[in-house]
Amino acid sequence: MNLTWEDLRKAGFEEFEEGRYDDCEKTWLSCIAQVRANDGNKILIATTRLDLAVLYSALGRYEDAEKCLLEAINIRKEQLGSENLQVAEAYLLLAKNYAHLGNLSASIENCESALLIKEANLGETDMEIADILQELAIYYSASGMLEDCEPLLLRALEVRETNGAGRSLEVANLLKGMARNYRKLGRYADADEYYLRALSIKEELLGPDHEDVAESMRSLANNYSYQGKYEEAEPLYRKSLIIYENSAEPNHPEVATNYHNLAVLYYKMGQDAEAAIHYRRSLELLSTVLGSDHPEVASTLFSMSKFYEERGKLDKAETLSSLAISILEKALGPDHRNVALSLNDLVTVLEGQGRFVEAENARLRAEQILSA
Repeated sequence: MNLTWEDLRKAGFEEFEEGRYDDCEKTWLSCIAQVRANDGNKILIATTRLDLAVLYSALGRYEDAEKCLLEAINIRKEQLGSENLQVAEAYLLLAKNYAHLGNLSASIENCESALLIKEANLGETDMEIADILQELAIYYSASGMLEDCEPLLLRALEVRETNGAGRSLEVANLLKGMARNYRKLGRYADADEYYLRALSIKEELLGPDHEDVAESMRSLANNYSYQGKYEEAEPLYRKSLIIYENSAEPNHPEVATNYHNLAVLYYKMGQDAEAAIHYRRSLELLSTVLGSDHPEVASTLFSMSKFYEERGKLDKAETLSSLAISILEKALGPDHRNVALSLNDLVTVLEGQGRFVEAENARLRAEQILSA
């Protein structure tokens, strides 16, 4: 019995869900071959090309995905018109694919094209518009266009509130994104406001002991810490820590993150004994949960090294930095950019010990890595 295009497409989705990606690709390619052998329905070909693009993207084959997406867009524009909603959906997929390829200008261009089509078809206050505005803001932010993010996010918030979603998790996450953008701009007071609003909604909808609430508390505490508002940050870090410790996963990596944040906070406050205790707790937990050779362990070791370096304990700082570099070399490779940056940190410690030849060797190696 000959399977129809619909049957073959459905079979491909089943193979995709089961992780049988090679079979899925063959099935969807046979979909296209069957259509071409029959009536040559270009719309069906475009739809299957989009299916293949999703598959290739999931496999990290972004160049193959790009080719499928461009073909699908051209077909849909030709068959349906350039202002059709199906063209907009394909533009959004292409924008995401270009982001994976690191071509953010193309991501922005395609996302903006999708936004114009959606606005023309759905109106400027449809909820889908808010989704696209937020996606576009992500691309702007990744491109360093932080000032341009603000009007997009404010408009997305207005759309969601207009549609009665003012106290929803979607709005809470949007508020958190706005706060993060203000923090990057150095507008900490504005960030405080939006972090607090996001936290209030999450506490209301999820309850005071939910992990998302803990994460929002920590984000607000980080913002307070950036401003030197340590007394306000400490209780939030501690509440966040308690929530994670009481969760279903007491060894959750977020517990280690909170220990680390508290260590940095006590370090800034000059409470060295508390800082050292929390650094050790963070390091022990990360080593247990992620393994002793994980890059996150190296990150904590470097933070500890800075702490001891500023306290004049250069021998301890050098030991920690060297161990961290060894972990990064093993995890990321000896020529990774992070290894070079870590070597530059080590240089200052070695110079402080009067070990100038070793410091110069480390500096030269870092330069070679960065210039490669």
